[in-house]
Amino acid sequence: MTLALRIVGYVLAAFMAFMGAQKFFGAVPIFQIIEDNLAAQWNVNVPWVEPWFKYFTGGLELVSALLLVIGRRFAGGGLALLVLVGAVVAHLTILGVSTPMSNAPGAESSPVLFMMALAFLAVAAFVAWMSRRTAAPSAG
Repeated sequence: MTLALRIVGYVLAAFMAFMGAQKFFGAVPIFQIIEDNLAAQWNVNVPWVEPWFKYFTGGLELVSALLLVIGRRFAGGGLALLVLVGAVVAHLTILGVSTPMSNAPGAESSPVLFMMALAFLAVAAFVAWMSRRTAAPSAG
């Protein structure tokens, strides 16, 4: 099981590194869409979502990937789990299941990001659960 857990941990690390790197080096319209939806639907002005929250989220994803690669699977899986829970909650509350592919009006929507978040949420939960310490510390 250790080899399988290590491989699944590396798959999760690759996903987290890819998603985190995109937030620093790629065009990620989701955070602008979050900012726009909060302003339009909930009358909340949060001008720091794009770019500061995007960078914060990307940093957490990269730290999670690093922890997974260096063998700290419980910490890396747990951090990935928290980030992915946040992504799922954002989709269910602010973004919607089917998200626009860009922030242009009338842009095509797709549920791919939500499905990826759900799938890797399950992977992160598996890695964190299987990596937990099973032996309780001795009282002596």
